[in-house]
Amino acid sequence: MIRTLLGAFVVLALSLGSCLMAQDDPAHIDATKEFLKYWKKSKEESMQVEAIKTLKGNECRLAAEELLKLLKHPNGVVQQTALDILGTYNSLSTYQTWIDELPKMKDAEMQAILIKVLGRAKLPEALPVIEALANEPKASQTIKYEAMRALPLIGKAGTLGLVPKLLGDGDALVRMAAADAVGKLKVQGCGPALVGLLDDAEWQVQTAAVTALSIVRPQDSVQPLIDLMRKTGRLRTECADALFRITGFDFGVDPDKWQEQWKNLMAIPGWRIPTDEELAKKAETRRKNDEYYGKKTKPTSFVNIPTTSTNVLFIIDVSGSMDDLVVEVEKFASYRDRKKFTIVQTELLNTIDNLDDSTNFNIVAFASDLNVWKPRLVPGNIVNRDAAKSFVRGLKPLGGTESQELASAGLGGSANLAAGKTNTLKALLYSFGVDPDKPPKAAVTGADKGAMKSPLDTVYFLSDGRPSVGKFVDPNEIRKEVRRHNEAYRMVIHTIAIGEFQKEFLEQLAVENGGVFVDMGR
Repeated sequence: MIRTLLGAFVVLALSLGSCLMAQDDPAHIDATKEFLKYWKKSKEESMQVEAIKTLKGNECRLAAEELLKLLKHPNGVVQQTALDILGTYNSLSTYQTWIDELPKMKDAEMQAILIKVLGRAKLPEALPVIEALANEPKASQTIKYEAMRALPLIGKAGTLGLVPKLLGDGDALVRMAAADAVGKLKVQGCGPALVGLLDDAEWQVQTAAVTALSIVRPQDSVQPLIDLMRKTGRLRTECADALFRITGFDFGVDPDKWQEQWKNLMAIPGWRIPTDEELAKKAETRRKNDEYYGKKTKPTSFVNIPTTSTNVLFIIDVSGSMDDLVVEVEKFASYRDRKKFTIVQTELLNTIDNLDDSTNFNIVAFASDLNVWKPRLVPGNIVNRDAAKSFVRGLKPLGGTESQELASAGLGGSANLAAGKTNTLKALLYSFGVDPDKPPKAAVTGADKGAMKSPLDTVYFLSDGRPSVGKFVDPNEIRKEVRRHNEAYRMVIHTIAIGEFQKEFLEQLAVENGGVFVDMGR
């Protein structure tokens, strides 16, 4: 495999090198050569990453060639940085040789890598080649998956009908990506195939189909969506939202009410679903007055964020700053004291009390490291609820006021202040079964097949401050890592903030992952 990949790189390098000086900016070529000199002596990850970033704004075929090589680097951070920089290159002259060579290549992994790169470059000229490769009878799962991700980035579905075809693919990840492509490209005529995916064995495929149906809006999908709403889990809320987007009516997550009204609508001669313009007006009315949506049931909620999910993970911050007091005295007067952790602890205990046997849950407390209650999700029965409450009552902020007092008295070892920092990345990636300190083998293409084995679909993440320790502490880098993993997992991540700090990070994290952001206060 390694020899094959190196061979592919050599072919590309020779093809690119033959005409480098003819078209590329000499300054960009010079910058790339300086990068190569530095790269040979840089050994630390941080130095390598910074070196790669110097190629941004220096687009030329030589730079693209070197970045392509780094997509096979053993270090995942190096891989991702190279991919991000390549994503800023969008000149056809940079990629034309790759487009020409792509169909002739024998290595499927290299083809998948190039499809991903060309999709990010958003080059329409690459579309026929990408579509043809993924349409071949023996196309690999990774090639088909990357093609379904690339086409929406380019903005065109092609002419071979590949997107509708792959809705019926034998691989769940490909079906999911194809359903996403239908929605993003608004491919018409896929209603029956999407409806069929509502019964898919994998819930991630189901939710992708529901989302796509809410965009292409076929009338024939209404009854199947009502039927799916009768099942428990997060899909109830998503079906309710899709039904509103298709019909313009709003009956929350009550399938009986929907069924009654749908029967009445079907009895009206000539009734049709509203146009996009009519729906936009109804959506604005709904935004202003949401009296019915989600109010017919009393779903589990945490800090006033409701969910119909039956597979939930609560991640709560126990770093040292959680021992501090809130400043809005009147707002938190009902709690036994004004410590941020006391408030969060009380809310979580109340939520656990409202769980039932149909809900599976787990709890992770985090500071510099993780304190995981159970190794897996467990049912919310009376025994587990009692055990969970004991676990939560036993938690306390690490490196808080008491530890700070010890440290000020010269007992730094006993204080263990290092344990009370905020490792946000490690806490969030636990949701995907990933430890950033022990990352799995890096792979730039495809998706984690473990995503389809994970029942977890909803995360509540609560914190009171910025990340301060871990593999990444920059909020933008953490958001990027979460998005990358969540592409296949499709978890909804709700975020809750408490205290005085810049909260945009948590708000953006929720928005990017289909969740709700709540600011509890200062």
